[in-house]
Amino acid sequence: MLGHVEATYLHIGMKFPKTRMQREDFIARCRAAGLSVTHQRLAIFEAVMANCNRHPSAEIIYQSVREKHPTISFNTIYKNLETFEELGLVVKVNPLYNEARYDVDVRPHHHLICRTCKKIVDVHDKKLDSVPAPEEAGDGFRVENWTVQFTGLCADCQEPAAAAV
Repeated sequence: MLGHVEATYLHIGMKFPKTRMQREDFIARCRAAGLSVTHQRLAIFEAVMANCNRHPSAEIIYQSVREKHPTISFNTIYKNLETFEELGLVVKVNPLYNEARYDVDVRPHHHLICRTCKKIVDVHDKKLDSVPAPEEAGDGFRVENWTVQFTGLCADCQEPAAAAV
């Protein structure tokens, strides 16, 4: 027997988020925060999941969600993404400070970022997780979190750059 959320997904013609655990975690965390689990929120979360390898921008998520919900506004997408970030459901990644991109992998990790095409690759490296705080932090600054961003050219963008030289 399908639950209400699963039946709703089938009714509106959408696939479930990639894993049952992530869907259930999303629903539980929304409810624990007093946030209604609406069709729009589920669609936005599913769009982030469907594009998770790309670290989608709000615009990409908006275009994806509009396929099934043509009346949804960009503002609704953006506000929900900000709420998801506050709840720890997504992490905002700012490659080269141009636009916010979103990542559903909320475990501590780092990124490789192509400066040409803006491709983002997750880096899970225990050595980077244990980098000591800089000396400047010893003067009363409490470091709570950090990420390392490696910026360069991905394999696809290196070829055209090499050919131009």
